[in-house]
Amino acid sequence: MFRMFTQFHNFFEIEYLPVVYPLDGKETAVHFRERTSRALATALNAVQTGHSYGDTMFYLKAQEAKQENPSSYMVEVTKFEASFHVSSMEVVDFLDKFLAMNPDSSGRVQYHDFLRVLRLKACPLSAKIFSFIDVEKCGTITFRQFLYGSAHVMSQPGFHQACEEAFAGCGGAVRPYIVEQELRDFIQPVIISWNADEVNELFMLFDDDVDGRVDKIDFISCLRRNPLLIAFFTPQPKQKEFEGNGVIEVV
Repeated sequence: MFRMFTQFHNFFEIEYLPVVYPLDGKETAVHFRERTSRALATALNAVQTGHSYGDTMFYLKAQEAKQENPSSYMVEVTKFEASFHVSSMEVVDFLDKFLAMNPDSSGRVQYHDFLRVLRLKACPLSAKIFSFIDVEKCGTITFRQFLYGSAHVMSQPGFHQACEEAFAGCGGAVRPYIVEQELRDFIQPVIISWNADEVNELFMLFDDDVDGRVDKIDFISCLRRNPLLIAFFTPQPKQKEFEGNGVIEVV
């Protein structure tokens, strides 16, 4: 270093990144972002990816949770949002939910912790849902598997209609809200072994304001936050129909 600064002639090679300007209001922010990303990737001779600020936030959250490999939580948020048409806030909500499942240091969640956070009890349908996410069939799931599995169900064309029909079936067709007993009666065929306290745990997931009632907005919002639960609200005769159409593959 000393020698470099005491020489009479030093040569430096500097490569500047390109400056990318908007096209005078003729493109959206998304298009400008994509064009800038391509220009920078070309200048750096690097592969263009769908990583964004959201991935950095995921990395930091995983790091705070003492994960051995926080980079495994970076899922290329930009590309993910475009593929499944979900918002950044919804993706963050899925991450928070997964971290609440107490993943081990390698980033894997056990079946019992999955059930605990989704307020479910071990039963044949719960096992099917977990198996749907556990694509490696190793008895544990990763954040990427949980995220993609949940988003896949939520992005299906029939998902919103299934939520509407579930609310109506629970009693929402008669009045603008449902109560716990109505929810229990509707999903009784798939929760035969559940006791009253276990049903109450699931109902409380929907009842945010703890007033004993769940209106349509809260009901559908909860299913969007927990799309895998739609399997419990799909009448058995329709499950095969949905499965054939690719709407709800977990059943």
